[in-house]
Formats: sequence, structure tokens, C-alpha cells
Amino acid sequence: MGLRHLSAALLTLSLFAGCSIPIDEHARDLVAELPDALLPPASTTTEAPAATESVQIYMARLTDDDRMLLEVVDREIAGDGSINVILDKVLAGPTVAEQESEFISPFAEGSAVIGTVLLEGLLEIHLDSLDGFPQDDSAGNRLAFAMLVCTAVNLVAGAEIDRVTILLDSADGLEAINVPVSDGDPPEEGAPVTCRNYIGLLSDGLTDPDDPERPSGS
Repeated sequence: MGLRHLSAALLTLSLFAGCSIPIDEHARDLVAELPDALLPPASTTTEAPAATESVQIYMARLTDDDRMLLEVVDREIAGDGSINVILDKVLAGPTVAEQESEFISPFAEGSAVIGTVLLEGLLEIHLDSLDGFPQDDSAGNRLAFAMLVCTAVNLVAGAEIDRVTILLDSADGLEAINVPVSDGDPPEEGAPVTCRNYIGLLSDGLTDPDDPERPSGS
């Protein structure tokens, strides 16, 4: 190699050494602050709010003379307003605001609506258990069934329901139960009931004189 070429090679090596370029033994991620113009556009996709609708259900209120009577309350529910969703609101009991207005519930946790079948005015309500119902033959027990039955018969809009049976899920399949009532003759084992079987639990002014089973104004 000539002297001129040797000098050029040494100059090149000295330039690399002067730049002090670091050489990592392992690959590493590089982080850089990108100018705003180079940043990807922010996502503008937002989820549409879930559709809700207003329905009415029966809740129980403790009166000044310590009676428990049914009164109509409004609820906003998500979904398509199916009978199952509406009846689940009955089992869930009063909201905090309703509790402050003396609304109470005979239900405890432990029961859920697992299905409904409507055929020629007869609604079957299928429950997974009766664990959430009062377990004794008490006013609270009859009130719990009244809330379900009267909500279904009187307040489920768009469904022609005039009587109700309640079926319980068991190892042998669904079995109709003997629903306790507060008014009228006790039904035969597994027979349908209607809101007339609980008319004494409706608050004054809720019933229509021309149709004692329908709330006024409905």
C-alpha cells in the first residue's frame, strides 16, 4: 500500500473514532418524540349509548299504619324490554331513591327469572329457585308473589297477559308451584293466578272501577 493510501485509511479510522458512535451488543427498542404532523390520528370511534326504555313495575311501600301495599314505579331499563328483564327489576327491589321514599322489598338475593313463555294470555314465569322469597307463610311471602304477578298482568305493555303460573327449575325439570295468594280462594295445586288474587295489596286509587284488575290511567 502506498503512503498516500495508508494516510487516507488512517484518516478514515480517526474520523470514526472521533464520532464516538455507540455500538450495542444486543438489539434494543428505539424511542423518539415524533412531531405532531407525524403522529397517527387519534381514534374518534365511540360506542353508541345503550338504548333504554321506560317501563313500570310494582314495588311495595310501607304505609303509615304499617301495611305493605303495592305502588307503581317507573324504571329505565336497557335492552328490548322483554318480560324477563322487567320481572328481574321486581326481584332486584327498590333503588336507593325509592328506599328513601319508604319503598321496601320482601325479596332477598337468591332467585332469578330464567325464562318466560306466553301462550294465549297465560304467562309462565320460570324461576331458578325460591331462595330469594320469604320462606314462611307470611304477608311478605304473599307480597313477593303479588309483585311478580301484578306487574306481569297489569304493567307489561304490549303483552296480553291475564293469568300467571310460576314454574320452578328442579332436577326433574320445570314444575308448577302452588302460588300463595292474599285474596279469594286458594288456587288448586299449580293452577294459574291473577292480580285479582292480590287486589287487597294494591294501594288506594290504583284500580279502575270498570276493571278492578287494571291500574287507573293504564
